[in-house]
Order: sequence, then structure tokens, then C-alpha cells
Amino acid sequence: MRNTTQRELVYRIVMNSSDHPTADAVYERARKVMPRISLGTVYRNLKQLSEGGRIREIRLAGDGNRYDRTLGVHAHFHCRVCGKVSDVETGAIPTPEGIGKLESTDVVFGGICAECLDAQRE
Repeated sequence: MRNTTQRELVYRIVMNSSDHPTADAVYERARKVMPRISLGTVYRNLKQLSEGGRIREIRLAGDGNRYDRTLGVHAHFHCRVCGKVSDVETGAIPTPEGIGKLESTDVVFGGICAECLDAQRE
């Protein structure tokens, strides 16, 4: 994969984000640095970066894809109220004994985050 200025910008944005941004969020952040970058360029670069193993694509049903800087084994929690995506360490996920060594996951738990639960109680 050839490095371009646009790809490096998209990569840096994802690597500096802890909020698991959407492609649209990456695009908005990229436009602040490179106003002429297109949404198509951002999508293409996100795809190439995820296929190249430099970032991780998180597929969320009904809420589009998000992008993650953390490549190590972990799962995600997606809040159905606010849309926030949080990391879940694999220690919280039971692994069946005797199957082998866990090297990757594609687990997305869905529910309501603590902040939204607190807001509903008030």
C-alpha cells in the first residue's frame, strides 16, 4: 500500500481518536486540515487502512461502521441511545476451554451505556 498525504492524514485522525469515529467524523476532522479532501477519498483510505491491518473496522448494524485504533484482541459495547462505542477487554468475555488461543474478535455488545442509564433515572 503506497502512502499518500491523504492516507497518512486519515490514519493519524483514527490513531488520535478514542471515540471510534465514523467515516463522516473522520472526513469532518480531515477537512479542518485538508479542506479539499473528498468524502470518497476518506472512505477509500479507511477501507485500505483496515484491509491492510493498520486500523480496525467495527461493523455496527443500523449505525454504520466505526474505526478503531486498537488492533489487539477486544470487543465493543454500542449504546443504542447515544451511539457511543466503548472497548470491552477480552477478559470480560468467556472463552470456551480447549478450543485454542483467542487471536481476534468481532463481538459487539449492544445496550444502554451508564451515562444514558443515569440520564433516564433523573
